[in-house]
Amino acid sequence: KMAASAAVAKVAEVREITRIERIGAHSHIRGLGLDDTLDPRPVSQGMVGQVAARRAAGVVVEMVKEGKIAGRAVLIAGTPGTGKTAIAMGMAQALGSDTPFTAMAGSEL
Repeated sequence: KMAASAAVAKVAEVREITRIERIGAHSHIRGLGLDDTLDPRPVSQGMVGQVAARRAAGVVVEMVKEGKIAGRAVLIAGTPGTGKTAIAMGMAQALGSDTPFTAMAGSEL
């Protein structure tokens, strides 16, 4: 009986120790990391690299803000691991809290 209660205590300890809070892979993204002239800063708002893509995304964000492409979709294509989701999340963050962000894979369409 004593061994069974010790085993239960160990299981509870393991569950408590291994409990991991789920954090989104891109939860650190706060924007595109661009300055006022749409030039990417080396490291800013959680973004690093992808200079040309960030600049292009900044142009799209400005066009949306000006109402030139409102209500239209933007397709971001590329090989896995190139930062498509990070750029999309940065665009949503740059457009403000009223802009929803939903990530989906092409196979979900």
